[in-house]
Amino acid sequence: MRQQTTPCRYRYDALDRLATRTPVGGSIARSFYQSDTLASEIQDAEHLRFLHHDRQLLATQSALATLLIGSDQQHSVLHTVSAGLPAAIAYTPYGHRQALNPLPGFNGERPDPLTGHYLLGNGYRAYNPVLMRFNSPDSLSPFGNGGVNAYGYCAGDPVNRSDPTGHGLIDDVQTYIYLGTALVTGVFGLLTARSSIKAVIKGVKLDPEANAVDNALSQTSALRRPATTVEKVSAAIGVGALIASATWTASYIAGKFERDSLAARTLRSVAIVVVVPVLGFRGWTYYRSRLPARSAKKASMSKRSSTGSDRIRSSRSSIRNDDPEIEITPL
Repeated sequence: MRQQTTPCRYRYDALDRLATRTPVGGSIARSFYQSDTLASEIQDAEHLRFLHHDRQLLATQSALATLLIGSDQQHSVLHTVSAGLPAAIAYTPYGHRQALNPLPGFNGERPDPLTGHYLLGNGYRAYNPVLMRFNSPDSLSPFGNGGVNAYGYCAGDPVNRSDPTGHGLIDDVQTYIYLGTALVTGVFGLLTARSSIKAVIKGVKLDPEANAVDNALSQTSALRRPATTVEKVSAAIGVGALIASATWTASYIAGKFERDSLAARTLRSVAIVVVVPVLGFRGWTYYRSRLPARSAKKASMSKRSSTGSDRIRSSRSSIRNDDPEIEITPL
């Protein structure tokens, strides 16, 4: 039996999001987005709206009916209620289910009405839940964030992972970046904040011998000077590093509970605003601290070169002075 196929033309907008879908002999379906989330779809006289809270789908609304939706932590639609009639939905581990168009499905993604495949990344790549793989390779594979398997889905773990962008393990890479940045800034803050804050509060202890202080006075009390502007800024930078580390960690935790939530985005923005001047000033102070050592090294090398040249000239002079005089006697 010959399988019937229906050609379909897909068009994308300037942001590489699926804009229109036109099956041969059918009408155009237009998709509209709010940020990167599908907000509505219009086909002929039908207008379907998707009501979200952040990325959590709450309901769909059309002229015919309003459908209330219950989903899990990964936004897969599990329950629906329409006109007081509840319905339950089940999936295979890789997201296959019975056709329920136009209802969104596995991980909150809407399957294509013609193929049943999920167009992840707002149309970037088609994922086939029956074959449990993508139909096209990842542009970030094999050496980028997509991983070695250019067609693999969620590294073989679709129950605990999701891939809303169609770019493989990019979400895991972002997680490692957040945690790594939090760790680096936290360690830097712990190393610099304690000594800098102590210098600001108690002052900097002076060397009694270098400042010609009376020995009796130096034995009874340690003289201190107020912290300089650079030391005060260093203390502020150390505290800022600790704040940035805590903010990175908080944004990661908030993102785990609610992906792309307002709290996670706000904390991430605050962390970026704090960490950029912190790392920039740290690099500048490190460069300033290395300047005397570099100057001393250059002076030492110059002195060695000068000493070597003097020794060579002295050796040449002694060789010329020690040459024996040769007398030529005529025959």
